Amino acid sequence: MSEKLKHRTIRLSRAEPDPVITESAAQVLHDVKGVVRVQILGPHRIKVSYNVRQITMQIIEALLGELGYQLQTGFYCRFMRGLCYYIEDIECTDRVHDQAECTRDAFITRYLHRPHGCRDHRPEYLRRYL
Repeated sequence: MSEKLKHRTIRLSRAEPDPVITESAAQVLHDVKGVVRVQILGPHRIKVSYNVRQITMQIIEALLGELGYQLQTGFYCRFMRGLCYYIEDIECTDRVHDQAECTRDAFITRYLHRPHGCRDHRPEYLRRYL
């Protein structure tokens, strides 16, 4: 299984002023399978590097939610979270899709169904003239 690393920032709720919460959340994520690296960026921000082939951001954030950690719920955070979920869902369900292979197959199919031979559509007397 090949690795496809993603680097995302998780923003914890600012309602809890205790910086120990961020450190404990980072420690929890450090032990999760598929998470490669966890880095604390600030009092309420954690940078997570993970292999999307093993775990997704939706699972990581659901795990944090189950353990009692609250995430920021502003419009920007919810929008980016939904976008990440959507992109990773497409990547996980579309693993075998190879764009180069599909393009090559389309050209081969078109070539096989196209009539071959002389493709000069000019009349015979004009072809001899030039």
